[in-house]
Amino acid sequence: MSTKRRAGIVPAIGQTLPIFALTTGLSVAHADELADLRANQELLQRRVDQLAQAGPAAFPAPPGPGGPVMTGSFPRSFVIPGTEVSLRVGGQGVGSVLWYLKGHATGGALNGQGSMNETFMDGQGGTGNLPSIPLNTHTFGVGSAVGSANAPAGFAHSRSSNWNFSGKQTRFFFDARTPSPYGQVKAYIEMDFSASNTNTILNANAGVTNGYIPRLRQGYATLGGLLMGQTTGTFVDNDANPELLDIGGTTGASGRARSPMVRYTYPLPYGMTVAAAAENPNADFSGPFGEFGTDTNQIPSEASCAALTQTALTTTTTNAATNITNACLGNAAFFNAGQNLAPDFVARWRIDQPWGHIQVGTVVRDITLNDGMFLTRSWIGYGVSLSGNFFTWGKDNLTWGVAAGDGIGQMISKGAAGAVATNFGGALLGQTFTAVDSRSFFTTNRRLYDSAVSGTTITAFGARIGYQHWWTPQLRSTIDFSMRHADISTFYVPASGRNSNDKELNLAHANLIWSPVAFVDLGIEGAWGHRVTVGNQRGDAWTLQSSLKFRF
Repeated sequence: MSTKRRAGIVPAIGQTLPIFALTTGLSVAHADELADLRANQELLQRRVDQLAQAGPAAFPAPPGPGGPVMTGSFPRSFVIPGTEVSLRVGGQGVGSVLWYLKGHATGGALNGQGSMNETFMDGQGGTGNLPSIPLNTHTFGVGSAVGSANAPAGFAHSRSSNWNFSGKQTRFFFDARTPSPYGQVKAYIEMDFSASNTNTILNANAGVTNGYIPRLRQGYATLGGLLMGQTTGTFVDNDANPELLDIGGTTGASGRARSPMVRYTYPLPYGMTVAAAAENPNADFSGPFGEFGTDTNQIPSEASCAALTQTALTTTTTNAATNITNACLGNAAFFNAGQNLAPDFVARWRIDQPWGHIQVGTVVRDITLNDGMFLTRSWIGYGVSLSGNFFTWGKDNLTWGVAAGDGIGQMISKGAAGAVATNFGGALLGQTFTAVDSRSFFTTNRRLYDSAVSGTTITAFGARIGYQHWWTPQLRSTIDFSMRHADISTFYVPASGRNSNDKELNLAHANLIWSPVAFVDLGIEGAWGHRVTVGNQRGDAWTLQSSLKFRF
């Protein structure tokens, strides 16, 4: 019986005993009556213990504040006084030290050659630095870490070592649950401080203090098997991922980490479940100047507009160039022409057993390009995933997963490529990017330009494997390798833009984590990342990371 329950029950016992004594005619002079009182007291104590073991249902919440705090219906929760709602407040405090020995992505200043990129402070994982590793070249005009075709990539390579100290992985959450005739009702809110600052010029950001922006990670409500809100994607299988210090995780993993959705999960016998979801779509493309999607809002770059300046054009095309320069609104293409005509439809089957778990997922997507005039083209993307984990001996754990599809895009670790390769945003087929640039037709003859726009779905696959070994009950190590490959047609991506699109990403980690006390992790981790572009340029990154985490 918990100490909190005893604290509320003991006063009740103290008040009950005098009444009981009066009704039985207690007399200190009669030993037999004293024995009876002791026997009755023992019976009363047994009854109190039984009520305590019966759980929260045997102790209804008091009608208002001021009553004792009751244990909630799920681990590490408590009952909100005056309600039947169980609430858990939790999270983690994390401090991270990350040393990029080589390969740190640069910031957006100085034509894409600025200092540290604030987005990638906590690791080079699949959602972090990996797709932006500076390329191993010292020539000009072949693309930089941020996709600028005219930036000196060799300069980026030479400046790619950096130290990062961060607390951005710190997070907190609120988890509230209550029973209902339709199943459990739940509300969940989780936030951290890893809001993206890509291409934001933060001059002397660490000069006085760092003011990181809070970010919503998850926020959803459930009623029985029905869920609505933002949470882990249905195509995702986090239990098949290795334990890493790198917050960016692996590459080649299935699904978008967190997405707004409507999902229904139905339980089956033998530890099985099935789920179906309609998730928030994001039509994503690989174009002449890199990847872009329906929510892209980049700063204007020299890469997409330099060829249209008066110095690059003949006198006869200056007026046309002025028109198109004004229309260049800071996207990887002329503007954001992605359209979401339908949700991403996802289904999964899963089985959980003492030996581990297996999960199978499927996804169907619509990817539409629409410039509001004469261009409306759609493609259907689809894919499958298979993942799981097996406990080998003791607490050792083997994690694995594969995913593949055509037009699957971001449903396999965003970063390597979009779902569709298109020439939208570039010159018309057969035209160059200098002299009489056919992109001027975008404003002078839109029907002609739109008629030449085309595209094709991109076939992609990813795989990952990891193994965790427990040296002692407090000491463990994990090694892993993951990769993602995309076959992007060079027919739609001209030579000048091929190094802004990634063909393959590889990533490996090895770590050692020590838990001296419960809920505390202190670890060190080394990682290697490798990037290959469509133009067969390569880049490598090496990192050494340490972190201290306390989960509560």
